[in-house]
Amino acid sequence: MTHDELLIEINRRLKVALYNGDPQSIHALRAVVELHKPELYQNDNVERCVQCSSFSYRYVEYPCPTIQAIEKELS
Repeated sequence: MTHDELLIEINRRLKVALYNGDPQSIHALRAVVELHKPELYQNDNVERCVQCSSFSYRYVEYPCPTIQAIEKELS
């Protein structure tokens, strides 16, 4: 699932959560996904997670473990 597809799925679930009166968890999930976005680095054809790579001494490929865990729970 691409980053944009993941955000679309979260937005879909947010609409359901708003209807059911429980949007807080979906808002938190969306905030995490927005932080862990992919970026194509110069001279490289590999997407890396902006958030994870900024806090480590190595680059973390996208989807990072955080996004992988979210995707697993949403499927």
